[in-house]
Amino acid sequence: MLLIVGEAIVAYQRDVTADSDAPYTGPWASGSPAIAAYVAGRLGVPVSFVGGVGRDPLGKVMADGLAAGHVAIDRLAVSDDAPTATAYITYRGEHREFDFRVAGTAAARVTVADLADLPERAAWLHLSGSALIFGEPLASTALTALARAHAAGARISVDPNVRPEALDPASRAALVDALRLAHVLLPSEGELEALGVDAGALVAAGATVCTTYGAGGASVAGASGTTHVPALAGEPVDTDGAGDAFAAGFIAAALAGADPVAAARAGVRVAAAAIRTEGPMTVVPDPALLAG
Repeated sequence: MLLIVGEAIVAYQRDVTADSDAPYTGPWASGSPAIAAYVAGRLGVPVSFVGGVGRDPLGKVMADGLAAGHVAIDRLAVSDDAPTATAYITYRGEHREFDFRVAGTAAARVTVADLADLPERAAWLHLSGSALIFGEPLASTALTALARAHAAGARISVDPNVRPEALDPASRAALVDALRLAHVLLPSEGELEALGVDAGALVAAGATVCTTYGAGGASVAGASGTTHVPALAGEPVDTDGAGDAFAAGFIAAALAGADPVAAARAGVRVAAAAIRTEGPMTVVPDPALLAG
C-alpha cells in the first residue's frame, strides 16, 4: 500500500494567455499530494490518502475525485466547522500564478490520530514538501507518518515541491531532514540547490535522485551513474500536477519491480498523458504505460 499524507485543495483555474477575461473553470479536486494519490490509484496501486476537507460541497468534490482514482479515503478528516481549502490558478503562457485560500480551512486539520496504523502498514510513503507549508497540525502529522513508515521499513520518496521562501526555518530544516531519509528524491530542476542540499551526497548515501526538467525530460542519478530520460513530444493542454503525475508513475512502476531508470521512463509517459488532459485529477492513465 502507498500512503500519502497532505493537503486537499479544490482548484479553480483559468488561462489568460490569449484572453484576459477568460473565466475560471472548476471546481477541480486538486492539491499536490492528492493528485499523486489519484494518479497512482488509477495505475492500479493500492493507495491510502490522509487529508482534511470540510463537510461542504467542495469537500464532496475532493472525496469524489479521490474515489474516482480508487484511493482509500476512510481516513479523510472531515471537519464540521472549517471549510474545504481552495486555490485559484491563473496561467499566463508558461507562467502560473497561485492564490491559495487555505488559512482557517480543514486542509491543515489533520492529526496523528487520523493516521491510525497506516504508516506501519505502508510499503511506500510519498511526501510532497507542500504539505509542510499550510500549517499545523498537518505538517507535523505528515512528518510523523514519514518517520513511522521509515522505521517500519517502508520505501520513502520525497518531492521537495515547495519554494524555499515559503518555508519558515523550522519547516525548511524538517524538509531537509526528510530528504535525507528518502530512498527516492523527485525534485524539479534547481530545487535541491535552492534548499542547500547536495544531490551528490544523497546519491553517495544510497538514494536515487530523479530530477525533472519539464520539456527537458528527467535525469536519474544513482549508484551506477546518471541517465537522461527524454520527454515525449506533444502539445500540453494543462500542466497542473504534471510533476505529481510523474511521481505517481515512477512509484507505481517501482512498486511493480522496475529499476529507477525504467520507473522514470514510466513517469515521463504518465506525465505526458496527464498534461494532455484538462484538470489536475481527471486523467485516466493506462496501466500499460508502466511497462511500455
